[in-house]
Amino acid sequence: MPLFMPRPARVLFGIHSSMVYPLVLFVARKLKVSPAEFREHWENKHVPLSKSIASRTFPLSHTRRYIGRGGDGITAKAGVSTGIGTTSDTPAVLVGRPEEIEWDGYAELTFRDELHFQQFFAKVNESEAAARIQEDEARFSDSTKFKVVIVGDITSTNAD
Repeated sequence: MPLFMPRPARVLFGIHSSMVYPLVLFVARKLKVSPAEFREHWENKHVPLSKSIASRTFPLSHTRRYIGRGGDGITAKAGVSTGIGTTSDTPAVLVGRPEEIEWDGYAELTFRDELHFQQFFAKVNESEAAARIQEDEARFSDSTKFKVVIVGDITSTNAD
């Protein structure tokens, strides 16, 4: 079974669109894996494995971000109180409820274009590669909560 399904490539006059093609992955840790162990594994085992398998098809960038936790003292540093305590693995949520956060980290993968993504997708879904990736994912992540989202329009506002 493929890791995730791409949409068909957009072709304009026989040429693929040259705009970057970003994806966002939402990844949750297994219940018996601590946030620190999750980060350690994703950073030092899973991403290097993925990069070695994907080789030249690896994304232009693979940026990972992790949920702040009460035990990190992150809310105190921000000058706010969430009532989650300072020794907790509970997500440091400023608006909403911590139990609504179903992931521990997210990554943005940026490809040159849809063709680049499709080449990566084909490479990581070759049977041996997919088996190695899924075997490693089973060590630290909860596959039932894994999500991949294609990013549409991107806008950004900078300070003056």
